Amino acid sequence: MSITPPTSAPMPDPDEVARGLAELELYTAAHAPTLPVPAPADITEEGETRRVRELRARVAEAHRLVELQEDDAPLLVDTTKVRKRRTRVAEAARLHALAQDPDALAWRDAKVRKVTTAMTMTAACIALGVSSIGVQASVATGLNLKDGSIGWWAAFGVEPALSLPLLAAVTVQAYAAMRGHVVDRKSPEGRKLTRIEALLLGLTLILNCWPALVDGHGTLDKVALGLIVHSLGPVAAVVAVWTLPTLWAVLGALPAEGGTGACTTPSISGDASTGDGGEYSRYTPDRADIEALAERVRQLIAAGELHPSPGVHKIRRTLGCGTTVAARVQAALSGGAA
Repeated sequence: MSITPPTSAPMPDPDEVARGLAELELYTAAHAPTLPVPAPADITEEGETRRVRELRARVAEAHRLVELQEDDAPLLVDTTKVRKRRTRVAEAARLHALAQDPDALAWRDAKVRKVTTAMTMTAACIALGVSSIGVQASVATGLNLKDGSIGWWAAFGVEPALSLPLLAAVTVQAYAAMRGHVVDRKSPEGRKLTRIEALLLGLTLILNCWPALVDGHGTLDKVALGLIVHSLGPVAAVVAVWTLPTLWAVLGALPAEGGTGACTTPSISGDASTGDGGEYSRYTPDRADIEALAERVRQLIAAGELHPSPGVHKIRRTLGCGTTVAARVQAALSGGAA
């Protein structure tokens, strides 16, 4: 069977193709959107140049700045430096106010007493330790002790035997003064402590200075030194026994202050007429009593015995009362609530 191939399509006429392209261009040109002609880069529709726009922006900015500068709010904002200074000033003010508080004053006084007591007692111990060298040399000479022997070494204990009662007397008097009751040297206990201190210090001074005062070769010198050295043991024992009751008496006369800060027993030299606490013992003051105490302080101020503005601790020592009561008396003096 035979198959007839299809007849090929006729070739397009070039003229028709050209006419179609021309019609297409005309249609496209007729229906295309109209675009505005771009203006030059430095000229707008209003005719303003770029310099005009920049100047207008600067003028607007200047007006806005002037408006904002009239507001002082930024000046009221604390900078970091000002804030730190305010913090330090506020802290200093609070510390100053706290330092005037009676309890803070008592704490500070206790701290100062502790430091000064440690310094003084350390100096006394060092001085007595150095003094023990001279005392030991005099004792060894008076007893003819051989160097390096047991007795020679035991002679170093003479100075502590004389110094410990002396240090105990000084400690008790310092403690009594810390409690606001200074031992009166004219009282029986005060006179006894004075004699004890004079005896102990005199023996220490003599034993330290003996080699420099005499040559030690004369018979009388040896006899005198021997008497002093042989009497040291009994004297130290008697002084210790004699000192202890006196120290107990001083400590027993101190006020037994409780939590209420009431006035209590008088001082070792207590006398009601001296205003040292004897007339205000064994009671807890109420408002009327505080006024009476304040009137007593006013009388002392008028008599010139107290400063016109006495502190809490000065009032406490004068009246022989606690810190709390003294603070109430000071408040009454200044016109505050007692």
